[in-house]
Amino acid sequence: MGANARIGSILLRSVHIEAPSDVRYRAGADARVWFTALNEGPSSDVLRSVTSPYARAGQIRWDSNCDGSATVVPALVLRPVKPNLAESPPGVPPFDAYHARLVELNRAVPAGTTVPVTFTFDHAGSVTVDALVQPSNAVRPEPSNRCHGGASAAPSPS
Repeated sequence: MGANARIGSILLRSVHIEAPSDVRYRAGADARVWFTALNEGPSSDVLRSVTSPYARAGQIRWDSNCDGSATVVPALVLRPVKPNLAESPPGVPPFDAYHARLVELNRAVPAGTTVPVTFTFDHAGSVTVDALVQPSNAVRPEPSNRCHGGASAAPSPS
């Protein structure tokens, strides 16, 4: 479920916004953006920001211990999907426990509508995706449900 996009060697899959607890997100609320980022390039790329004109700010969040407790990180290094086995590039694998948060929506956002969300990468550039706001009766997974194989390397470069 969700929108898909490609920019350079980066594939974004299933970009969607978690269902609100009511029929809409109210102005001032925060909203969780779920997505999978696949890096098909030969080297790591860095997700620098996730933003929307519908929110005051965007945060990249990562659950490094897969314990359901995600923290804000300044950037997220994305490993290549098929890395050179002789090297172990830094960064998270594509199905690790990361997501984004849109902070302080500047308008009411009803379930079933879309929100423009822009992803900006160091090498691939920027792409805007219309992320569907899940219906209010949709299942709300916790970050720990997204973990595959435990913690990975540090999420952001210095």
